[in-house]
Amino acid sequence: MKKKTLLFLVASLIFSSQYALAQHHDDHEHTPLEEEMEHIGDAWKLVRRAVRNPDQFPAAAEQVEIMIKHAKKSIDMEPSLLAQQEGDAAKKKFIEGYKKGMKHTVSLLEELHAALKAGDAEKASATIDKINDARKKGHKAYKPEDED
Repeated sequence: MKKKTLLFLVASLIFSSQYALAQHHDDHEHTPLEEEMEHIGDAWKLVRRAVRNPDQFPAAAEQVEIMIKHAKKSIDMEPSLLAQQEGDAAKKKFIEGYKKGMKHTVSLLEELHAALKAGDAEKASATIDKINDARKKGHKAYKPEDED
């Protein structure tokens, strides 16, 4: 029961942040990285809904494949906060941290995909928690506050 409550809470938080993002959708032109992240976010909404029902795991796995594709594309892109980093060393460290985080995200998505394909609800739930933690940390470090 606690897992269902936790999943509902996480889904609510993600939905509310997606709603807030949608409200600012037309405020500025999107960067290529923002476009990739938008695709990931759209698929994530579908995954969150589908993961509640083991019968929907195959559909969720397909959405995770989409997320993996866009996350891999995002690895070589530059977050807009890069411009705020002063000096070559700071910029290099920033990009290395971003790439490391995105590669970690890809590995977590691959882990989620495997759990969904295997029908392992417990592993899928635990991996979703890891993805949400990674998402929060990554957005805090690499995404401008007004875009969250």
